[in-house]
Amino acid sequence: MITIPAKDGYQLMGQLYTPSSKVTNNKVLIINSATAVSRKLYHHYATFMAEHGYHVITYDYRGIAASRPKKLRGFKATFLDWGDKDFAGVINYVKKEFPNQKILTLGHSIGGTIIGMTEKNTEISGVITVGAQTAYYKDWPKKQRAKIYFLWHIILPWITNVVGYFPGKKLGMLEDVPKGVIHQWHNRRKHTDIKKQLENNGVKLFYNTYQSKLLTLGIEDDPIGTEQAIKRIHNLFKSNQKEIEIIRLEEILTDKIGHFGFFRRKFKETLWVKTVKWFDNL
Repeated sequence: MITIPAKDGYQLMGQLYTPSSKVTNNKVLIINSATAVSRKLYHHYATFMAEHGYHVITYDYRGIAASRPKKLRGFKATFLDWGDKDFAGVINYVKKEFPNQKILTLGHSIGGTIIGMTEKNTEISGVITVGAQTAYYKDWPKKQRAKIYFLWHIILPWITNVVGYFPGKKLGMLEDVPKGVIHQWHNRRKHTDIKKQLENNGVKLFYNTYQSKLLTLGIEDDPIGTEQAIKRIHNLFKSNQKEIEIIRLEEILTDKIGHFGFFRRKFKETLWVKTVKWFDNL
């Protein structure tokens, strides 16, 4: 367990995975989590990457899992804080602790989206996003749209307003989530252009400044990170070194992956190896 100061000094809890001295490749991989997910979800994948020579850092955003305060009611945090303050702080930590190593990032879901929310992204030499999107309900499959909309835009905001935060753990729905994150998520029901929405509110974004390599991965059966959804974020990045790929189930010889399945150990020799090969070539 390590403690990482965010840009504003907030203390984030993280984990450092160290490679064998015989295998090290002078690269540090930062894993940005999905919303409401503990860094522990990525433990096996992080271990795998360390076995292939990478220093790997997983961490919890402010308000999530080990980085949440004792009282979450009244605690202020948004997606923008996760990008501009938390992720930026992790990049600063890596630059200090590993000054001569390349910084790489794998961003899952919102973890890919927040890469464009910090000017520090210029320090990154390569990014893979997995299911990165903006949670816009019209991007979801029509068969599942009503169900997900009812959960995300009616049930979650209502419970959050009553409790003061979303009590995900008590409800068996991943981690507890700060109110500001849920409200920012909920507001996506009205907007198709997240960049315009945020900039109209005086928020400066940095998708344009990232000019290194980007691989945007989508999963065929992901009901949240659909092809239309991930293209919204992919298109915000202006790097001329970017590519997008949809992983088909038949290619991996499986009948299910979904939004979280990418990090299951059953895909160690397929999906995980794919990311190693891509990062190795940077």
